[in-house]
Amino acid sequence: MPGAIPGLPGLAAFAGVKFGGYVLAGIALRKLQPAITASAVKIAAARTGLGILLGPPVTIAAIAMLEHFASPRSDSSLLLLYPWLFALRVLIWALVIFIFTKQSRLPESKLWGYACGGALWSCLLDLPGIGLAIISPGQVPIC
Repeated sequence: MPGAIPGLPGLAAFAGVKFGGYVLAGIALRKLQPAITASAVKIAAARTGLGILLGPPVTIAAIAMLEHFASPRSDSSLLLLYPWLFALRVLIWALVIFIFTKQSRLPESKLWGYACGGALWSCLLDLPGIGLAIISPGQVPIC
């Protein structure tokens, strides 16, 4: 089944949407936890960087596992990927929040609550991010 994947402009558009959304999340986090001294941009950079570093290899591993245990290319197997992705995002957000709140000794319940909120926000940012990546020039054809 021929198709295309986003090229560098599409990946840049996706990362830009995510970074901008993470700046907003950083602003919200700083309001919720005034003890955080890092800027919202620094929080966004850390979250975007970890997402770029950890997201693709873990997602590829999850897809490989799904293909092993589920029928390939079925809509249901793709739906199984998103809970895995959400859980990964919770863990990444928890790490970022821990890094920037370790001096203030944030209670675990708040840490995990903020991490779940951040993961939900990351999922919502997928909609405009993927949309822009799809319509961006420089698509790479695949067979």
